[in-house]
Amino acid sequence: MSHDPIDPNCPSTQALLARREWIGRCLLAGGTVATLAHADALAATLVQQDPVPSAVQEPTYTAEKIRNAAWMSRVPLTDEQCERIAKDLTSKDRSIQALRTTPIEENTPMASVFSPWFFAPALPSKPAEDGAGEEMQVTAEGGLDSLSQAAVPDFDGIESAAFWTIRQLAAGLRQKLFTSQQLTAMYLERLKRYDPLLHCVVSFNEGAMAEAKKADDELATGQDRGWLHGIPWGAKDIIAIPGMPTTWGAVDYQDRERGPIATVAYKMQEAGAVLLAKLSVGTLAWGDKWFRAMTRNPWDPTKGSSGSSAGSASAAVAGLCGFAIGSETLGSIVSPCRVCSATGLRPTFGRVSRFGCMTLGWTMDKIGPIARSVDDCGVVFEAMLGPDGRDPTVVERPYAWPVPDWSVRGLRVGVPAQQRGNGQRIAELFAEHGAEIVELTLEPDPRIAAMSDAITIEAAAMHGALFEQASADSQVGEWGPVFREAQFCSAIDYVQSMRARVSLIEATEAKLRTVDILIGDGDLTRMNLTGHPSLVVAFGQQPEREQPRTVVLTAKFFHEAGLLAAGAWMQSQQPATPSAPKLEMPPATDG
Repeated sequence: MSHDPIDPNCPSTQALLARREWIGRCLLAGGTVATLAHADALAATLVQQDPVPSAVQEPTYTAEKIRNAAWMSRVPLTDEQCERIAKDLTSKDRSIQALRTTPIEENTPMASVFSPWFFAPALPSKPAEDGAGEEMQVTAEGGLDSLSQAAVPDFDGIESAAFWTIRQLAAGLRQKLFTSQQLTAMYLERLKRYDPLLHCVVSFNEGAMAEAKKADDELATGQDRGWLHGIPWGAKDIIAIPGMPTTWGAVDYQDRERGPIATVAYKMQEAGAVLLAKLSVGTLAWGDKWFRAMTRNPWDPTKGSSGSSAGSASAAVAGLCGFAIGSETLGSIVSPCRVCSATGLRPTFGRVSRFGCMTLGWTMDKIGPIARSVDDCGVVFEAMLGPDGRDPTVVERPYAWPVPDWSVRGLRVGVPAQQRGNGQRIAELFAEHGAEIVELTLEPDPRIAAMSDAITIEAAAMHGALFEQASADSQVGEWGPVFREAQFCSAIDYVQSMRARVSLIEATEAKLRTVDILIGDGDLTRMNLTGHPSLVVAFGQQPEREQPRTVVLTAKFFHEAGLLAAGAWMQSQQPATPSAPKLEMPPATDG
C-alpha cells in the first residue's frame, strides 16, 4: 500500500492535495486517463513553479466560516458538509479571484439575453372602433419637401427660436431664416449663460461649430439627411463619444475618454444632428448629484432636477438644446421629466441599442429621447431605432410617426381604480372627446422587490472595480450601501427572480393589451422590470406655480407610436404653458 510522501496537516500540503484533486478531475473530464501519481507529480511541479502566496497559505474558507454563514444557504449543514464546502470553495478561490480581477471590456454584454417581448401572450389587439380617423389632430406640416413653405412662429432674432420644435427648426433652416451655425452658436451661448444656474453641462463639444458648418454645406448642396439635419442636441454623459470625456457622473472618471462611439450618438451623427455638449448624470446613473454639483430644475432652481437623466431633462426644458437623449433603468427618464415638466419617452426594452452607453443593468437599461414636445420625441425616436449587431437585445419592429388615421374617438383608455390629480383630468379630457374609459388594475406581485435585485446585482457586477478601489462612498454616489448588499445576494435567488419575471411580464402584457393606453406609470418598478414603454407628457399649467403639469402614459410592447399619438393629441388640446421657464434664482428670503 503506497503512502502520500507529504504531511497532510501542513497548509502547503493541503493546497497541494486540493490542486491534485482538481487536476485529476480536469484530466478525467478531458478524457485523459491519469493515476494519482501522475496528478501528484504535476501538482507538485506546479506548486514548485508557482508557490502558494502567503495570503493563501491558510485556507481561504474554513468549516467555521461556512458554519457561521450557513443560514444564508437555507440548507441544513452537518460538520462534515461544512468541511467539504470549505475545501471545495478554497480549491476554486484562485479561479474566483481571477474572475474578479481580470478586466472585462465595458461594452461586453452578458452571454444570456433578456427578451421580454418573447413572453408576450398571443392575444389579438382590439380593432379600432367605427369612425376611427375622424378626429386625428396630430399631423406633421407636410414632409421635408414642403418645409420651404411651412408656417413657423414669428422670428425675432435667433434666440427667439430657442423653444421652437424640431420641425419648426427644420423649416427655419430650409427657409434660410438662420443657419445651423447660427442655431448652434445660440444654443452654446445659452448653455454657457445658464449652466452656472442649472449645473447641467459636463463638457462642451469643441467640434460643434465644425459639425454645424458641415450641416449647412450639405443642406446648401441638396444633401438633406432629414428632420434632424443641423439640429443641435445634448447627450447624457453615459454616452461614449470619442474626443470627449464620458464621466458617468463619477469623480474618478471625470477625465476618462471612452470609445468607440455609442450607437445612439453615431445615429444622431448620421442624421446630421449637431452635438453641443455632454449633459450631467447623477453618479453612476443615480439621482441628480454628480462630481461638480447638483443639477437644477429650470422652473425652480432652488431644487434639484431629479435624475439620473438630470442634465438632459433640465437642458431640454430650459431651451438650451433642440433635444436631448437620456436613459432609464429605474425611473431615470420618467422622474426628471416629471420634476422638470419635460416630455420624455422610455421605449420598450430592446428597441434602441445601448452599445457604447454605460451599463447599469443589462436586463433593465433603456435609451430614449427627452424634449419639449411629444412630436419632437417621435422624430428623434425614429432616428434611434433598430439593431446594430452590437447589442444582442435589440430587435426590429415597425414604427411610423405620425400615426396615420389615429383617432381619440373609440380609444380604450385604462385608468387605475384610485386615479386622481393630473391623471383624472386627462381621463376626463379623453372621455369628453369620445374615448372609452376602462378601469384597469394590475395585480400586485409580492416577488417584485426581490426581482428588483436585478439592478442591485447587475450594477454591482458592472461597477465592482470602482467600488473596490473607492476609499469613500462619495466616489460611487448613492451606490455604496447597495453594492455592499449585493455581495450577499444569492445567485440562486437572482436566477429564480429572472424566471419569476416571466409571469410578471405575461400578466402585465395581457392587461395592457386590453387597452390602447394606460394613464399612469403602472408602477415604475414593475414596468422597468417587464420592459414596457412609458411616455411623460407636459401639458397645461399648475395653478399653484408657473410650471406645466405632467402625466405618464404606458402601453403594451412596441406601442410607442400609439403612446406618442395620444400624448401629442393631449398637447394639441392643452399645450404646455408657460412654454419657457424664467431661468432665474428666486430672491433669498430672510430667516
